[in-house]
Amino acid sequence: MKNEVKIGTEVKKVAFVDGNRAINENNVKKHMVSLEKFGKNLVRLLYVDANDVEGYEIHDAATDEIVKKENYGDYIVILDGQHRFKAAMKLAADESKEFTLNNLRWDKVELDGHSFQDVLIEVNTRTQPWKGSDYISGCVLNNPQNEIALFAKEVTGKGASAKTVNKYIFFEDKFSWSEAMKDVKLLEKADLSRAQRIWDVVKTYPDSIIKKSLIIDHIKDGAGKKYWEQELTKVANLSDEQKQSLESIKGATSQKEAFEEMIDAA
Repeated sequence: MKNEVKIGTEVKKVAFVDGNRAINENNVKKHMVSLEKFGKNLVRLLYVDANDVEGYEIHDAATDEIVKKENYGDYIVILDGQHRFKAAMKLAADESKEFTLNNLRWDKVELDGHSFQDVLIEVNTRTQPWKGSDYISGCVLNNPQNEIALFAKEVTGKGASAKTVNKYIFFEDKFSWSEAMKDVKLLEKADLSRAQRIWDVVKTYPDSIIKKSLIIDHIKDGAGKKYWEQELTKVANLSDEQKQSLESIKGATSQKEAFEEMIDAA
């Protein structure tokens, strides 16, 4: 996809900062409808010059490749509007649509002595209230090397909710990721090893099952911290055919009952 936009008299490429909110394809589709209807974005895209970004990797919006530091001068970085820009790129790539990236409207955000990190979080939390998965991304922004935050982002990246993530790492659903953004030490009570072992098994199931809490609920509530390993072995030993069959069962209750019958027979 083409990734060049006109900003004033300059032509720039667009990048996303590593750790910003994950792209939701349903949101992209909604923005495509709006962009095509009005011929432009009604709410302006907010950006900073790439050279203002310190401490974080940035990725080309079209290729997802990491941008080298020496090429930052060619880029702007979106603070707010990732979904709108992805939608615009898709529309612009469709030759049957009369839409170009030059239709987009932009506003530059000056840091004025503030850190890029603080400005990014402020913009995102004020323009659209964050949900749990967004605060998880914020934790990664603040602590890009934290393995627990990175694990949580991987799970939410598969469509799971923050509450489901909490069940993996804490064996309970109540945890404030907004507080963890301020104090990463709150994550120290997590059991990352247990969470990763369970997640590695869950990932062998269909995508529609992976994003639900069906399996972690079964292990957490049915086996608890004392016997979770024995139950995980049963979950892992189901055949591929059994795993795939869960996807065709309608209704959460029926799906749960079918899953538990399979486990009991294992």
